[in-house]
Amino acid sequence: MRYVSSKDLQPGMVISSNLYDNNEKILLKANTQLTEYFINRISKLQFDGVYIFEKDDVAKARQIVSDETRMKAINKLKRLDINACIFLANDIVNEIRSSKSLIIEQMSLSSYDSYTYVHSVNVDVLSVIIGIGMGLRNEELEKLSQAALLHDIGKCDVPLEIVNKPAKLTSEEYEEMKKHPEYGLKRLRDGRSQGTEEIHAVVKNAVYSHHENWNGTGYPRGLKGEAIHLFARIIHVADVYDALTAKRAYKDASNPSDAIEYLMANSGSMFDIDVVNTFIKYLAPYPIGCDVLLSTGQQGTVIENNEKYLSRPKIKLTSGVIIDMMKKLNVTILKILN
Repeated sequence: MRYVSSKDLQPGMVISSNLYDNNEKILLKANTQLTEYFINRISKLQFDGVYIFEKDDVAKARQIVSDETRMKAINKLKRLDINACIFLANDIVNEIRSSKSLIIEQMSLSSYDSYTYVHSVNVDVLSVIIGIGMGLRNEELEKLSQAALLHDIGKCDVPLEIVNKPAKLTSEEYEEMKKHPEYGLKRLRDGRSQGTEEIHAVVKNAVYSHHENWNGTGYPRGLKGEAIHLFARIIHVADVYDALTAKRAYKDASNPSDAIEYLMANSGSMFDIDVVNTFIKYLAPYPIGCDVLLSTGQQGTVIENNEKYLSRPKIKLTSGVIIDMMKKLNVTILKILN
């Protein structure tokens, strides 16, 4: 399996994962052979890339949460069905806890049009993984999952032309965008009068505080250090990581290794260092299917990750030879090529 950018897709390639359009309907099912028509649709929907099968594939990235659960959560978020989101957030915890591995080794496949909703589900999954790594109890994980899934719900009260602007925001637009935690809190508080069950206080706190920085420079209250609830500190890290690794109309996606470096560089200022240190234990800097350049000058594709040493994966060279980097300690990865 290999990750291929949309501009490099060719007719005849076979996709290995379901692909969804901007209405969250299946555009292409796994094992579909690409045609010019499908490639044009993928490009029009602004997908950064897709996974394709290669001859003699020996590994596939593990799925921590099912596509079915992801799509249900995305659709309930679009409908602002908070009760259903709470229920699905608990399901997400159960799926993650039952997963054989918590290693994050697959790039997200989402179109620009569906970014806000896919992002919320991604942040939920990442936050729960961090929470498990930090030893949270199941009831705590459920509340963390609820807060993470709903963390950006306030954006539905920000003008769409700002939320979906295909360029950087002006200072005035950014100030309006910064109000989304306040809008989210209000929506969760007001939901009771509209039939929504009571939302736990720590969930509302985390939604309101997920843009607070460890050093006190965040918003909306400028909280500092442990005055910021742990759930908000976890969501903040997951939120920034997913935003960095997503392609938007105004920016390219950062590769996972660069995003990890950003988190580490800003530990102790933007982020709680304990949260970041926990997170990176589960992040594969070289996801399954990505092409890499080695210190030997050779190129290859990552086909399997070593869970104990995520920076030393197995790589299939363009010649077909497979290198286990745990057995080739004199070889390093210089960079991701796609």
